Amino acid sequence: MILAIARKEFLDAWRDGRFRIAAAVVLVLLGVALLLAWQQVQRTRAEHNAAAALERENWLNQGEKNSHSAGHYGVYVFKPLAPLAVFDRGLEPFVGTTVFLEAHRQNQAAFLPAQDATAMRRFGELTAATGLQLLVPLLIVLLTFGALAGERERGTLRQVLSLGVRPRDLVLGKALGLGAALAVLLLPAAGCGALALAQLPGGDAGGGWIRLAWMGAAYALYLAAILAVCLAVSAIASTARAALAILLVCWAANAVLAPRLASDFAQRLLPTPKLVDFETAMNKAVQEGLDGHNPRNDRLQAFAQATLKKHGKTRIEELPFNFNGLVMLESERMANEVFDHHFGKLWDHLEAQDRTVTWTGLIAPLLGLRSASMALAGTDFTHHRHFSVAAEQHRRDFVRVLNEDMMNTPAADGHHGGVAGRALWEKLPAFRYDPPPPAHALRAATPGLLVLFLWAAGAWTALLLVAPRLKPN
Repeated sequence: MILAIARKEFLDAWRDGRFRIAAAVVLVLLGVALLLAWQQVQRTRAEHNAAAALERENWLNQGEKNSHSAGHYGVYVFKPLAPLAVFDRGLEPFVGTTVFLEAHRQNQAAFLPAQDATAMRRFGELTAATGLQLLVPLLIVLLTFGALAGERERGTLRQVLSLGVRPRDLVLGKALGLGAALAVLLLPAAGCGALALAQLPGGDAGGGWIRLAWMGAAYALYLAAILAVCLAVSAIASTARAALAILLVCWAANAVLAPRLASDFAQRLLPTPKLVDFETAMNKAVQEGLDGHNPRNDRLQAFAQATLKKHGKTRIEELPFNFNGLVMLESERMANEVFDHHFGKLWDHLEAQDRTVTWTGLIAPLLGLRSASMALAGTDFTHHRHFSVAAEQHRRDFVRVLNEDMMNTPAADGHHGGVAGRALWEKLPAFRYDPPPPAHALRAATPGLLVLFLWAAGAWTALLLVAPRLKPN
């Protein structure tokens, strides 16, 4: 019986001209979004590769200078775009793509793509993820608002139930048929997305196919929850018009109000520190220590005395190496402790904000889906943090090599040491970023996936509880 009802509902959906037109519009928009995103990812990758090659050439051809000056000359490194950014750009337009690495400082990523965009960006971007998150639920509303309420109005519900069809079988049959209609619509879009991923060089970097499979599961949970909620509303609404009004209000609350309100709530609960305050506190800690009572000069003087005692010398000039290089190494070590403390606290704070928004998804499922989708696509903050940590580790490695060269080079000018050239610059490898494995993405997506699972389980439980109470007027 359930399959017969599902087959009938599936055929009715595809015979409905409104559904065919809406489905065609959604498919076109998803296809255009995927094509534009694929072209943008290709273009961005080409630009990054060209910029990285030029930066490497500039570094190798900077000429002869002492190692300390080379540390201040610095290098730029570029954040690679995740392959699944084709589907969900996430935070990529709003976080920096380039980091300048130099001695004595840990810089944040700069050059946000959103800074170069027009004011239209405030209305959001058309991406495949946006289409599935916002447009497909509207399509589900169009499909389902009259599925049960409409039959009640037309009087056909009484006839169907009088034939001995159980209300629960009727509801499950309609859900299965409408779900199949949606699946037939969305499978081509999923195939296009998989094809776009396959065409990208390094498309499986960071476990792209595993991520894509989990992303498909996340969107399936989301759409299943929406479908169940819509059918439950249609079952209890007195008329199809009332069901449509209720569902449109729910869609607007989920798609428009919830993201903004959740963001404001997280900001109020866990306010982001101002950049000037963050920089001031970090610079103060570099000079005075993390506890504020251990000045940098005192620590370096104590370090000098300990070094002299260790080597059995009374004057720095008697040491068998350039002491300035050793001081630079120690200064970097002390500064790195401060950077790890302050940046670690800042990043933990931002991740706590994201978790707050995700768990607010218990009220609006879109919030849980966005969190899971961005994490699995590799475009959330945890992935940006992973890149920032990798860039900072590269900075520390290349500064350490320069300072060690200074330490092992006689101080010809009595201060910074001898002159280095291309032979030293070539010892410093170009920056190479390896994205985190799928386990990292799945761990970051777990709260969002749990929210979606709870929504899907709750929505279908509610639908099954409402079904036995389905009665004609």
